[in-house]
Amino acid sequence: MAFAAPNPPETFSPLFQFADADLIIRSADNVKFQVHKNLMRIASRVFRDMLTLDDISTAPAALQPVVDVKESGNWVDAMLRYIYPLPRPSIKDLRAIKPLLIIADKYDIPNIFTAVEDHLLLAPIAESYPVETYLLAKRYGL
Repeated sequence: MAFAAPNPPETFSPLFQFADADLIIRSADNVKFQVHKNLMRIASRVFRDMLTLDDISTAPAALQPVVDVKESGNWVDAMLRYIYPLPRPSIKDLRAIKPLLIIADKYDIPNIFTAVEDHLLLAPIAESYPVETYLLAKRYGL
């Protein structure tokens, strides 16, 4: 008999706890990010469509709507750092780039594509891994 793993305890992102937030993004590992619907709508066409379809602006002010995502808290944090004017995550190799591109593609966030493309052009990563870099660039239209 297999037992389901218990859900990790719910925590809040130390960085994304805006007092005027009107949306919570909850990661797969139960980290909550208190963010702004309008900013998410501007940054991501997927969030724009999701928030428009389920027009949740009529919810009581005390209850922030929650959007559950499949990514871990670390990757949601990285995604939000490309949306908010905050220091971006350090990218040292291709292992960090591929998940960012997957997230950018999944949530349709052009800002991440642009930033990763700039990073690949300026950093020595492409020189160290030319074939892998080319494949990623081809796959994601960079």
